[in-house]
Amino acid sequence: MYDVVTIGDCFEDIFLFPRDVSVVRDRSFKCGKGLCFGYGDKIAVEEISYQIGGSAANTVMNFSKLGLASSLISVIGDDSQGERIESYFHQNKIDTSLIKHKTSRMSNISVILSYKGDRTILTYHGANDYADFIPNKNLKARWFYLAPLGKNSSRVENRIIEIIAKTSAGLIWNPGNYQLSKKARNYRHLLRFCNIIFLNREEAAAFVDWPGKETTEEVMKIIHSYGARIVVVTDGKNGARCYDGNVFYKIPTTGDERVDATGAGDAFASGFSANVILSASDKKAQATIPDRPTIEESLKWGIIVSGSVVGQIGAHNGLLSPTKIAEHEKKLVKLEPSVYTK
Repeated sequence: MYDVVTIGDCFEDIFLFPRDVSVVRDRSFKCGKGLCFGYGDKIAVEEISYQIGGSAANTVMNFSKLGLASSLISVIGDDSQGERIESYFHQNKIDTSLIKHKTSRMSNISVILSYKGDRTILTYHGANDYADFIPNKNLKARWFYLAPLGKNSSRVENRIIEIIAKTSAGLIWNPGNYQLSKKARNYRHLLRFCNIIFLNREEAAAFVDWPGKETTEEVMKIIHSYGARIVVVTDGKNGARCYDGNVFYKIPTTGDERVDATGAGDAFASGFSANVILSASDKKAQATIPDRPTIEESLKWGIIVSGSVVGQIGAHNGLLSPTKIAEHEKKLVKLEPSVYTK
């Protein structure tokens, strides 16, 4: 019996720290800015680092660091990248028995251009048939963490619903671009089993076809109305918000120096979720509705871990144990979440 099983991608991440590039403002980019360098130029790189990443890898590492019996369902190729990914998990005492090997595909690779605390990611999806990620119907886990998936993910979602209906396991969901494009109204079947959903502010708006007039709180209410018990929306340097159907919560960032943003969202989501799971250790997960103190503490866990992660290169170097989180809490008096009703 696992405490939590994560389902999603693993990557070998190649971090590059380029020189002689610039950030330009341009509305043709979705975020309004672009990382630019000359077409055909030879760009000097100050540093290079090889690490393991991807949402499934990032979350399972944090769950394990926080004391949960964890595993992950993912797919790797029979290649050197796949060997390094699996070896990394073994070194960190992560169960790899649910990882599938595909001889016909290369493992996933990301090239991450890290510049002034933010990153631009070039991704290659080798193992990209998400029908391969379907969990065994007899898999025993108290909680599932569903990371972003692509095409054919509906079969994974349906199997998770089947398992939850039988075992009352809990579900935590971080939708990806493919799910966001299909909109929340088409996921009522999954959302009504969802204990916690994580989105950033832009994703939340896109998920409900936000025309630009609704506030973030109104968008969170819409997502909650489809069945998700806890809706959490992150907003970069502005911290995070949470809605439990009755009360809105808001927490600022820790103010840590931003060295590399890779994995910050995964760190927040898995930190928040880990505290909920640990608080509900003796309860049926589907019956779990965190109370106010648990939500406030979970927000602190998420924001502290994500703040630590952005202070170092890569998604795992800044992960913290529960003892270290408690030490950070004592120092950050301003971290108390604000709570208000609507």
